[in-house]
Amino acid sequence: MTGERSATVTTGDRLYAAGWAQLAFGAAVGLAIGVGAGLTADRPFAWVTVVVIGVALAVVIPVAVLRAWWARGGRTTLLETRAWVRSGRVPDEVPDTVWRPRVRQLLGDSSRQLFGAWAAAVVACLWAALAISGETRDWAFAAVWAVLAGFQFVQVRRVRPAARRLLDAPARVVASV
Repeated sequence: MTGERSATVTTGDRLYAAGWAQLAFGAAVGLAIGVGAGLTADRPFAWVTVVVIGVALAVVIPVAVLRAWWARGGRTTLLETRAWVRSGRVPDEVPDTVWRPRVRQLLGDSSRQLFGAWAAAVVACLWAALAISGETRDWAFAAVWAVLAGFQFVQVRRVRPAARRLLDAPARVVASV
């Protein structure tokens, strides 16, 4: 009431350079997928189709990333939870009712990511089988899917054991005065 400001500063859900870069990268990937589809087609591919696919994915991918951040409390909250899991400890001032649901959600996300990694590995194997009996450009698709699967497997391998260790820790008792 006296006009004094709180000493704590909250960043809220603002996007800083890293968040904007991640969204821009998603848009670039969407455009690249559209161009890649046009360049690898066997028959003539209308450039209008390439543009529509590229622009649609350039919009859909960043929107999907934003939606995922919002569903988890914002990008800052998600990064904070990942930092707790990476370090293996949660600050004492964060109550169990806050961090345990966040870590459980991160563990659930990693389970879905593990499923996606296995699916990408299967697709990579299928593309490799096509490359053996087909054209050499199919090896590029097999390599892209294999790299995608490998990247996801590495991410899951880092998150799951650390999140389980945090969740297996005994609940903290809050002292009341």
